[in-house]
Amino acid sequence: MALNRTHKWWILAGSLILLLGIIYVVKPEWLDFILRPSQRTIYERSFKERPEDLKTWEALTSIAFSDNIAINKPYSSYVVNESNAHASGYTIPIQYGEQLVVTIASDDKKHWILELRDGNHKLLEDARLKEGVLYATYTPESSQNLRVILQGKINQSAAGFLKIYTQPTYRFPVAGKGNHDIQSFWGAPRGGGSRSHEGNDIFAPKKHPVVAISYGSIYSIRNRGLGGKQVWVEDYDTGLLHYYAHLDSWSVYEDQMVWPGDTIGFIGNTGNAATTPPHLHFGIYKNGKAVDPKPFIWKITVPENSVQLKYSTKARAMGIAANLRETPDSNAGILQDLKRQEVIVLGNSGNWYQVRTSSGMTGYAHKSVLELIAD
Repeated sequence: MALNRTHKWWILAGSLILLLGIIYVVKPEWLDFILRPSQRTIYERSFKERPEDLKTWEALTSIAFSDNIAINKPYSSYVVNESNAHASGYTIPIQYGEQLVVTIASDDKKHWILELRDGNHKLLEDARLKEGVLYATYTPESSQNLRVILQGKINQSAAGFLKIYTQPTYRFPVAGKGNHDIQSFWGAPRGGGSRSHEGNDIFAPKKHPVVAISYGSIYSIRNRGLGGKQVWVEDYDTGLLHYYAHLDSWSVYEDQMVWPGDTIGFIGNTGNAATTPPHLHFGIYKNGKAVDPKPFIWKITVPENSVQLKYSTKARAMGIAANLRETPDSNAGILQDLKRQEVIVLGNSGNWYQVRTSSGMTGYAHKSVLELIAD
């Protein structure tokens, strides 16, 4: 009995799936343009004929994943990957409205694996080349701790400058102004303590332009209540509402499309700001509830490259208050007293060497308490 057309299609589909399965096992790189594997996955294929190197790599991955270097301010370090192989893990608290940015400037960019992961080690972003540096960025949808995983490929020498910092999601809503012009923040008492401030007050001369901070549309224009003359803008990408209040006037109309930098209106003191200097009350609303707008607009200075200290793959602690600290800061928590312990040097942040002990603990020791061991 001849096969009908449906059966033929099923046979063809089954054959195609079988072929793809064979390709995935034998030549998985042929499917990379479809599956888009991580840089880690691609690199680990090279261990197919080198099981001992795979064990070494997996041990270093375990170290990086268990590291808990806490970064709570812009961070910069000089990182080195030598025979011992670099492996570091950093935890960074990110507020809703911020984006995390991580870069490595290195002549040996292909010798590093740089990843952004969540608190459960789920991969969020792989670093890619951008303007000559390895670059990764991630914007979370809520405040959370993110993880930066940095590993140097084994048996490959490399060095570079690592930077970890945050940036606001949006541009500043008052033209030509910045952080120092915010003079009242989220949570400040209002109405004699009966309510709290649900925004940021940004001060500028009367009739100074206020601008759109994202691509969106004019959701509403009103002249009433505490906000006086006000404009609401809906962000097309996120659905967040941006609230501009106490305006002297506006220069848009409802449903108008706007782009970042477009003038929306002008600074004033309408509504309940009649007795205060001219300013913009700027707020952000998500699902009808106000959220702190500061992380969305507060500009962080990008850190400079760290100084580059003398380097050797190993060092020995001097034995006098040779403290291993959580971060490169004399006020940081002490992980342990290294005494005369020998450590692996991973690089430095300022005058602090980043080192790893024989037990796999990573921390920072000041250059004054370490003696480099000649390679």
